[in-house]
Amino acid sequence: MKKLFTLAIIGMLATASYAQKGLSLGANYMPLSSSIINQNTWGNGHEYDYALTFNSSLGFDVGYNFTENIGIYSGFWSTNLGQNYTDSYDGSSWERNLKFKYNIIPVMAKYYGAKKRFSFLGGFGVLIASMKQADQEWLKDGTAFHEDVTNPITESEFDLGATDVTERYNKTDVMLNLEVGTKVKIIEKLYVDAAFNFGFGLIDINHADYQIPNNAGVYDASHNAFTGIRVGVSYVVFGK
Repeated sequence: MKKLFTLAIIGMLATASYAQKGLSLGANYMPLSSSIINQNTWGNGHEYDYALTFNSSLGFDVGYNFTENIGIYSGFWSTNLGQNYTDSYDGSSWERNLKFKYNIIPVMAKYYGAKKRFSFLGGFGVLIASMKQADQEWLKDGTAFHEDVTNPITESEFDLGATDVTERYNKTDVMLNLEVGTKVKIIEKLYVDAAFNFGFGLIDINHADYQIPNNAGVYDASHNAFTGIRVGVSYVVFGK
């Protein structure tokens, strides 16, 4: 996965080397709703109800247009993902919140509509994500829940309700990303865009040591997913 990051950075630098053909620089912010497809409760025997989970992403972009209609872009984003859960059983109310902090390098192809003040924008590509931190808050009746259990894979004990759970997840994810929206020309060479973003992780986020089957002896891989509205501003440094 480190090779993917290296290739992405090389690609971004290669983009900059073609500045005379249409280099743009920009920044973006994206409020988003994130989810974990197939939750892993690490063998505690309960799968909780999903709760709506809001997060956000912030970053900068480097883009290169081959023509007025076709371009590519990369950059660097700081993105929060994860999932909140809630449930009631055994006479208690439960909450479990997982938050993942990722550094992301997008590798995207973009299409722009006819050159007008308002233009269609579409994009497709991958997001190469490197996890910085995974935090958990697990509450029973509003109080921090902790329980030491034995990991059947490593045969060592761990705390179900630990706050720092970074070691329980893979450090890298690769997500497919689709965006559809509008690009608006503000003044010459200055643009604002707004687009719906949809992302889905291709890699099981759970570390091999924590791919623990449920009570039925079944293990389902967990995947990141998100939907958001990405708002960006960009300036064409060279080109049109």
